[in-house]
Amino acid sequence: MIIMKQLLNKMIGYSFILGFAMLVLGLQSCKKTEGPPSIRSVRLLDPNKRDSLFTQTTVGNIIVINGSGFNGLTNIYFNGFDASFNSAINSDTTIVLRIPSDAPTAATDPNVPNTIKVVTTHGDATYSFKLLLPPPIVASVSNENPVAGTTITITGDKLYLTKIVFPGNKEVSTFTTNKDATQVSVVVPSGITTSGPLTLVGPFGTTSTIFAFATYTAPSTGFLANFEDGDSYFGWQWWGGNKTNSGFTNNTGNFIEINPSGTINAGDNSWYGNNRAVMVAAGPWMTASELSTASINNYALKFEINVKKPWTTGSLQIAANGNFNYMARYAPWEAASSGTYQTSGWETVTIPLTGFLKSGAPAATITTLTGGTNSATIQIMLYNDSTKPLTGFDAAIDNVRIVKIK
Repeated sequence: MIIMKQLLNKMIGYSFILGFAMLVLGLQSCKKTEGPPSIRSVRLLDPNKRDSLFTQTTVGNIIVINGSGFNGLTNIYFNGFDASFNSAINSDTTIVLRIPSDAPTAATDPNVPNTIKVVTTHGDATYSFKLLLPPPIVASVSNENPVAGTTITITGDKLYLTKIVFPGNKEVSTFTTNKDATQVSVVVPSGITTSGPLTLVGPFGTTSTIFAFATYTAPSTGFLANFEDGDSYFGWQWWGGNKTNSGFTNNTGNFIEINPSGTINAGDNSWYGNNRAVMVAAGPWMTASELSTASINNYALKFEINVKKPWTTGSLQIAANGNFNYMARYAPWEAASSGTYQTSGWETVTIPLTGFLKSGAPAATITTLTGGTNSATIQIMLYNDSTKPLTGFDAAIDNVRIVKIK
């Protein structure tokens, strides 16, 4: 009897194990084997810009990839460039991400595959899609008033250019671009007889500078001084520095030289003597109608400078309308790794009007600087506000102007 009971218990145990095993096998047989992902379409995130035939866009845009099987996502490649993504905002049917600005395009590599590749733990999918570069971005031009034959440097981003168009439709297609496409060096062509924007033409777009290039050829409102005798934009108050047209190469005419004799002791801010200032007469910074709507954030003081000797101490202090409460300070030697600043020719200096500070804070409006009108003077003065003597300072300044920069 005991033996029969033990045998029965064993049979029941075996039956349970067999039944459980069959249940597991049955469930596995019912589970669908997951295949590779599939990309159906790509669109911009902006619902107002959706396009069912969307097959290309510029790098940096946010897109939505539609399809299926995106769970288990591990990588997304744009022309082989591995893009980062946030899995928390994606699903099995959609992927939302920003196209990396560094992803290669046909402009940067003519052999790019023009594809998006989605990789998951269970396969991958490839979709034909063309990446475009945005138009070139211009941050600055080393010299906005150069003479023909000199080399200027354009600094910015995405400077993959096909040509550069100077004022007067002077096209140049020979230039040197650095490996990151953030700087372009180009020789200024001859025959520029008018001012206007500098236009950069790229494979996917064109950008023109908001400021005028070669402003010495046709000054306008905002141009305060070119120091040319008999010119309506002469703009000099006849004292402070030395008006000349020699001693500095590649100048565009007269300029004011700041060249004090002897050594300036530390703490000596007596700018009003010994050829230590550029005194610009009052002139309209903009039209009266522009002043009524102009934001101080959108304008800057500009001038060209040529620093002949190494500059290692002191600063140029700048006041508008004789208001010494708001001052701008220019001391480029402080930012130089060598502690010395010297130019190889003429360079353009840009000082935003928000750089005129009172107790560290900028003026709220342009009229705060001009005294309530659209016209004011500019004083550029050599201070020795350092702890070391200032010896041998020799610099020239030209083409003082107020310019819109935004």
